[in-house]
Amino acid sequence: ICVDTMLRLQTSTARWARAFSSKPVTFSLANKFDVFAPRGHENFGAPPAETTATKEELLKLMNMMLLIRRVEMVSDAEYKQRNIRGFCHLYLGQEAVCTGMEAAITWDDCLITAYRDHGQQLCRGDTAQSVFAELFGRIGGCSKGKGGSMHFYKRDANFFGGNGIVGAQMPVGTGLAFAQKYLGEKKVSFTCYGDGAANQGQLFEAMNMAALWKLPIIYVCENNHFGMGTSQERAAAQTEFYKRGQVIPGIRIDG
Repeated sequence: ICVDTMLRLQTSTARWARAFSSKPVTFSLANKFDVFAPRGHENFGAPPAETTATKEELLKLMNMMLLIRRVEMVSDAEYKQRNIRGFCHLYLGQEAVCTGMEAAITWDDCLITAYRDHGQQLCRGDTAQSVFAELFGRIGGCSKGKGGSMHFYKRDANFFGGNGIVGAQMPVGTGLAFAQKYLGEKKVSFTCYGDGAANQGQLFEAMNMAALWKLPIIYVCENNHFGMGTSQERAAAQTEFYKRGQVIPGIRIDG
């Protein structure tokens, strides 16, 4: 399966590459952002309305998204065959979120997420072989086969997991940002969560501390519109999650 997967990945990438010239491409980002600027942050604005990328950069992004998709498709099949035990939360359909985010930051920046963490693990430099080793409970996995799907980890790339409790990563990510500021590091902590965790009290506590201490942190809501099987409209009275911070600015990105 893995050999077939990689062959199809290379074929798809090669076909996609032929559609682009070697010159940089300019992309319009008009109407892609909505900004929330609370009191004290009136000068907070949207990112630039356009960006450029080379053919090589686009290929790298496409290759990563395809790799994540293929890994997750195989994971899905193996889980249904009961070869992967325990929980298995897939990143299908969200590949562009972690891939695009990683294109704008470095591995010096801290990253922490919830239990849907396979994509982030690959973006932080791990291999498909290591990912599957962890999923199958083998010692060659990133957590020696003891963590499974929800507890991926890569300390040398400042990826701190993989957390199985809904919302648990948000105060931990805030702590990472506090450590960065305390040590005088010019880095940022990225804390990812889903719309299903947007109503967790610990998120608001963490954001309040981040605002009070002016911590270098970005809370990233990966909104797939469902918290497990519950739609966001049934779970949240206010679904504009980028405005939830109240005391910190927010951006809604139409990806």
